[in-house]
Amino acid sequence: MWRIVSIALLISVLALARDKKLPSGEASNEVVDVTATALDNDELQQIFGSDFDKAYVVIEVTLIPRGGKPLDVHLDDFLLRSDQTSAHSGPLAAGQIAGSQTLIVHQTEPRASRGGFSGGFGGIMTGGGGAPPPPPNAKGEIKNSDQKDPMLDVLKRKILAEKPINETVTGLLFFPLEKEKTKNLTLIYTTEPGKLRIRFK
Repeated sequence: MWRIVSIALLISVLALARDKKLPSGEASNEVVDVTATALDNDELQQIFGSDFDKAYVVIEVTLIPRGGKPLDVHLDDFLLRSDQTSAHSGPLAAGQIAGSQTLIVHQTEPRASRGGFSGGFGGIMTGGGGAPPPPPNAKGEIKNSDQKDPMLDVLKRKILAEKPINETVTGLLFFPLEKEKTKNLTLIYTTEPGKLRIRFK
């Protein structure tokens, strides 16, 4: 009996997950129709097996060219802005999120604190996109790792490709904006006729 109840509960949970409505919005002009959906951590786990430590706002965009002309797609044409904090960012390329490169930061001189303590960095290793900038008196160098990050290939397949399109395409945009509520975000897409602005509902 309990087994039947457990199966029924599992089916109900899966049904609710499928029916979950993610925040989305749309806009259009004479050259393109755009639909944008903000993915949550559950969706990222399903796609990538990771939520990337909740470091990104990930938007799935669908572009439909209009007017019978190819549409040139460039990541730099997108911008995500917070209406609450005024924070804003363009999307990252796959190699900025995961890759074989590692930034190693070296402190050039010990930096004394107000309490008299001084110390240096012994080699702080940080990852790709979204990493904080090094201190002013630090210098960095890029070193290649022999091990390729398997996530890189997945990201390259999923992130919106930069190319001319003649038909509908869908891809992801990764924005390094943390702790931003989706309802406060506006996606801005710059096209030849003008800017399209999308709010999420």
